[in-house]
Amino acid sequence: MARSGAGSDDEVALDESADPNKGEANYNEPELEDVSGALPPAVEQAPHPFAEVSDAELEKMLLEDPAQLGPASLGKTSGGALFGAIAMPEGPEWKIVNPRETYGTQETIDYLTHTIHRVNEIFPETQPLNVGDISRPDGGHFVPHVSHQSGRDVDVGFYYLDNSQWYAKADASNLDMARTWAFIKTTITETDLQVIFIDRSLITLFRDYATEQGEDPEWIAQVFGSPDTTLRPMLMHEDGHQTHLHVRYYNPIAQETGRRIYASLLKHKKIKPPTYYQYYKAVRGDSLNRIAKKNRTSVDVLKRANGLKNSRIYAGRSYKIPRTGGVAVPTKLVLPARRLPGLASPHSVPSAGMQSAAAE
Repeated sequence: MARSGAGSDDEVALDESADPNKGEANYNEPELEDVSGALPPAVEQAPHPFAEVSDAELEKMLLEDPAQLGPASLGKTSGGALFGAIAMPEGPEWKIVNPRETYGTQETIDYLTHTIHRVNEIFPETQPLNVGDISRPDGGHFVPHVSHQSGRDVDVGFYYLDNSQWYAKADASNLDMARTWAFIKTTITETDLQVIFIDRSLITLFRDYATEQGEDPEWIAQVFGSPDTTLRPMLMHEDGHQTHLHVRYYNPIAQETGRRIYASLLKHKKIKPPTYYQYYKAVRGDSLNRIAKKNRTSVDVLKRANGLKNSRIYAGRSYKIPRTGGVAVPTKLVLPARRLPGLASPHSVPSAGMQSAAAE
């Protein structure tokens, strides 16, 4: 049991059974970063806009006119930063939940708006889709998320049958399967998708729906996973995602720009060294103060990192320990082919509306 003085730095860990929020979305658990599994063969990418520009010239551009570089996605989604971000624009087909924290790369914004447009082309008179968090203007650590640091993650609502509001739990009774499946399928086939995180109960619903709609069985196996394929599924379970989709894109342009200018950004202090995380699993007898001392940090830092309103912690729960620096220089992106129904996973040709995002 807790010591006297609830909320003090000396409050000990309780059993998970005592947690009043058990069963709700638990953002203290890490979102997946390096998901395992084979990917389709790499595709030959279009030349990067700065392929013929030297690193010295890029550094000069950064100092004299950084806007011409465009957005740069830096590092991992759970240990990175964002430079030159653009804000998600207003639009009649979507509703921005929190405008202060919907900044991303040009590619992320283009992919998302293209997909929403496509749903509205297929289903006229569709209710606006809720768009949740992307990243902060400069990226970096973003409570309550572990990821969303480099402009490539987007939280997107579902389409509902009953006009449910943002963050309503979705199930077979209220989910607009047709529209939401159109969003998912378009995202997979017409954008450079890395992964979609979603609750496993909804994965089952969408797999059944895709089968009922007569989608290519081999493609369904690639998207949802199967013993007959070694490819990593495109839809993967993550706790807390029965209320929204977490979409993560590859950004061929922004990631390569970030890789090229990363050292210069740090050198000229244009960004802070990205924050990454280690995890500590609390045991009975732990306190937030004790965890802070063990990990050479402070109680206030741990509270901010984990979105804690007080010092109460729970045995068996993992807590984020933020670390700054030590992040490796981003590696060059190897872009896998898009997974298309009825094909052996060749990369699709971008539609006219996607040329600015997918090919230069």
